[in-house]
Amino acid sequence: MDRRREKRISNLGVIESFNFHANNQEVVINSPLEISLVDISVGGLGIKSNIMLEEDTTLSIAIQHEDVNFVVIGRIVWCRREDQIYNCGLKLIYLPSELNELLEEVVEQENKYIN
Repeated sequence: MDRRREKRISNLGVIESFNFHANNQEVVINSPLEISLVDISVGGLGIKSNIMLEEDTTLSIAIQHEDVNFVVIGRIVWCRREDQIYNCGLKLIYLPSELNELLEEVVEQENKYIN
């Protein structure tokens, strides 16, 4: 059962850069962290990571869509290992209004073709 309130959009853009904090302190990682964007909505986003990310860790992520970078801030609400990768869900704390409008436009366009 899918409990998401907002429609998620795949293939919107790619993660360009990120940094994160836990307990109000920047987290230092001893191994390279690789994350990729799975999907995004106005309420949250899904990422894949090569390492486990603790719940309540805050990420600031630059997402590139076409020629524009949008910076969002999200908090890890779950992270589960699947094979050699971790799938994580983030609740958005900050979403720029321009990206919010873009997401709403994409959802509206997709809904036009649903009968």
